[in-house]
Amino acid sequence: MSQSNDAEPVYPAVNYLKIRASYGQTGNTEIGSYQSLATIGSGTTLLDGSRAGSSSINGLANPNLKWESTTETNIGLDFGLLSEKITGSFDWFNRNTSNILIQPPVAGAVGEGQLQFLNGASKNTKGWELLLGYHNKTSGGLGYSITANASHWKDVITQLPDNVRAAYPGDPNHSIIGHSQFSIFGYQTQGIFQTQQEVSAAPTQPGDGVGRIRYKDLNGDGKVDVLDQTWLGTTLPKLEYGIRIELNYKNFDFSVFGSGVAGKTGFDPVKFMNSFIDTRNNYGPGVFDAWTASNPTSKAPALSILNRNGEDRLSDFYYVNASYFKIRNLQLGYNLPLSIAKVVKMDGLRVYVSGQNLVAFKHKEFYSKDPERAGSFALWPVPTSFTCGINANF
Repeated sequence: MSQSNDAEPVYPAVNYLKIRASYGQTGNTEIGSYQSLATIGSGTTLLDGSRAGSSSINGLANPNLKWESTTETNIGLDFGLLSEKITGSFDWFNRNTSNILIQPPVAGAVGEGQLQFLNGASKNTKGWELLLGYHNKTSGGLGYSITANASHWKDVITQLPDNVRAAYPGDPNHSIIGHSQFSIFGYQTQGIFQTQQEVSAAPTQPGDGVGRIRYKDLNGDGKVDVLDQTWLGTTLPKLEYGIRIELNYKNFDFSVFGSGVAGKTGFDPVKFMNSFIDTRNNYGPGVFDAWTASNPTSKAPALSILNRNGEDRLSDFYYVNASYFKIRNLQLGYNLPLSIAKVVKMDGLRVYVSGQNLVAFKHKEFYSKDPERAGSFALWPVPTSFTCGINANF
């Protein structure tokens, strides 16, 4: 008697599994040539109606200048599961960077030619990256693929020489050591003064008044000054992520890709333009909703061409939640049947329509149209575009 072989084949749960590890050190000298030496620039000067040759010092010498060096450990994992329907990879890294090359700012009163490259802070950076995909096909013939990625990294300043402290955020009472190089340092706000009684009862701040921004007295000394600054967050996102979905059915194919960031604090240029007026610049329509006694819920201070309260200072009034998600690309295509393509002497013919930068989802605190440009004065987003095309194979 023969035995039936109609049973479903058994596939292994794990198709492949690879563990990777690496360790190494690299150097960096990407600051141009001869930066350890004093450099002189040449030019021309107008003298008595004629031009004469001239020279000036571009920068000071630093014979002790060293290479910036980075030592990194990386551990990774690649895997394929369930007949490789599930694939992915994971990487973790730990990076130590020392003698970071930097050119600290110099006060204008010192005079030209005082800039100098120095070895600055040292920092530690840890992070991870994840890539995960699922690929399958239904019994009805619909093929689909979903791929997602996410990453996170965080840097911490571990050492800061005194001669470069001014090039980093913080002050003598708030060292950046233990914080990110990309930290934001400034004042915390707590709304707008609504009444004179609130002004009188609050800690003293120069320029305070009804309708003005109220700043926090963090050290409790009864006044708001430079000693009340603190860490407001970092321009680094806590998470960067993306997702791609691809579908195909018979001669049709469809794909969509989006990505974004979460947990990011960024400068909102429209928040500034929509909140203040002056006599020299244009300003946004948001000023028409500024605070007044009859509009006490406004988040914009009362209009004034004077700035006695120092409301252009760096504070969490401008640095807000800059998280976002963007639909970056969407495409729909159709492959003409091979019989039709052969009529026009082609091996294949595909027509498609696609759109780029279609929509952005952002936090309601961020007024600018494009949160991806947080930190700059680029007020307008990357433009949306649409494309139609034909792919022909001969």
